Amino acid sequence: MANGSKLDVPPELRNLAEQGVDQARAAIDGFISAAHKALDDAGRQVDVAHDSARDMGRTTLKFAEDNIAAGFDFAARLARASSVEEWSRLHADYVKEQAERLTEQAKLLGSQAAATAPGAAPASPKPRASKAKSL
Repeated sequence: MANGSKLDVPPELRNLAEQGVDQARAAIDGFISAAHKALDDAGRQVDVAHDSARDMGRTTLKFAEDNIAAGFDFAARLARASSVEEWSRLHADYVKEQAERLTEQAKLLGSQAAATAPGAAPASPKPRASKAKSL
């Protein structure tokens, strides 16, 4: 061997080494594909959460607008009232309308929150038009 004789790697060993490299490459490719899928899934979940939060914010802002409009409508009706009895009736009507409005708003917010819970089917109930009467 000291005379420079060459030691060849048997073809079976080379084939085995090549198969090992191919299997390792396939395993890493599978791992990277799974990592990409996990990132995509996480991104979609973040997008859904972001959209849900934005929708919830828009809904609550619409409710605030409706409630403020109803309050101004009530104040305008009170200003036009000509008797204490009319004031009392207007107040009772306003309290009843506001209780109905708040109940409906709570139901819609509850539905929206339940629809955005993990595992829930997506749904986006739309706020109903305000019951406030125009002046």
